[in-house]
Amino acid sequence: LVSSKTLAVVGYGDIGSRCARMCKLAFGMKVIGVNKFPQFVTKEQAQWADEVVGLDQYQRVLAESDYVLGSLPKMVSTDNFFNKANTFDHMKKSAIFMNIGRGTTLDEDDLATALHSQRIAGAVLDVFKKEPLAKSNRLWYAPNLFMTPHCADQDREWLERSMKIFGDNLVRYCQGSKLNNIIDKEFTYKGT
Repeated sequence: LVSSKTLAVVGYGDIGSRCARMCKLAFGMKVIGVNKFPQFVTKEQAQWADEVVGLDQYQRVLAESDYVLGSLPKMVSTDNFFNKANTFDHMKKSAIFMNIGRGTTLDEDDLATALHSQRIAGAVLDVFKKEPLAKSNRLWYAPNLFMTPHCADQDREWLERSMKIFGDNLVRYCQGSKLNNIIDKEFTYKGT
């Protein structure tokens, strides 16, 4: 049963906390959020995790988790973050790795090796370094791998939610208020 399992959400921000919410409410899973800056995780985000930790506890969390969900942004510091030495060697052999963040955060060759050698039990990928995935990529031949074509976030309500976010920000813009979902490019995407 999934309800007795632990999910590590690596990249515990808006997207990660929404995934945590679903896993907590729908399945009753234990959720551990991992964030480079756990002190910046909001109370609203934190409520869906049993624990929110920094990267200093990353390997401990991997060893405890049955599922590892990657939802990291594309940054210099996250390139190939999920790799043999940093991630797969520390996961349970029975664990499942999932990536819904950015394809650049995963060393695809290391994941293929981990699956072929049965170092981990399986993986689910919705994003890849280069899309579509090249025919020569080893992932096509990896066992226990489920792949989707970068569509995991799209459901019947996807367009409605997107338009609501846009509409809310349009109203904020017209009122001269602070916009939601603003990314600080200087802080976030230059290697920090």
